[in-house]
Amino acid sequence: MVRLRAYRSEDEDSVVTLWWNSWHSIREGLRHPHSFANWCARWASEIAIKQEIVIAENDGVVVGFAAADVAAGVLTQIFVDPTRKRQGVGGELLTWAMKLMPQGFSLHTLVDNTASRAFYERHGLLAGKRGISLINGMATVEYHWPGGARLT
Repeated sequence: MVRLRAYRSEDEDSVVTLWWNSWHSIREGLRHPHSFANWCARWASEIAIKQEIVIAENDGVVVGFAAADVAAGVLTQIFVDPTRKRQGVGGELLTWAMKLMPQGFSLHTLVDNTASRAFYERHGLLAGKRGISLINGMATVEYHWPGGARLT
């Protein structure tokens, strides 16, 4: 059974590895332009110390996580272990974000990430403008959850 809990510093290795593996599972052949070491540094300097983070855990194993910049109203990260997708973990994480930011929030995902885009749309998020990620140079689409709506 999956349970959500607060992030702890000892989760860092598991979370960054899951983040890396999940991002690279978006589509065959997808490679991020930055190294794993760069992801570790970004986690430590931009995410872990500045954002609200929740861990999805099953029998002591990290199976997903989400991170939010609450002040900005942005769900900056939501990732699930590739072997645990379509098992409700993402829905639990999205519900956490909706409760954390009931006034609404936005998030960005790759245009190529068709599975996540379908997931967001199934859960009532609305697709918005497209752009280019400053982190990886890839095409993105912005999604919005307007707040107040219930997770479907």
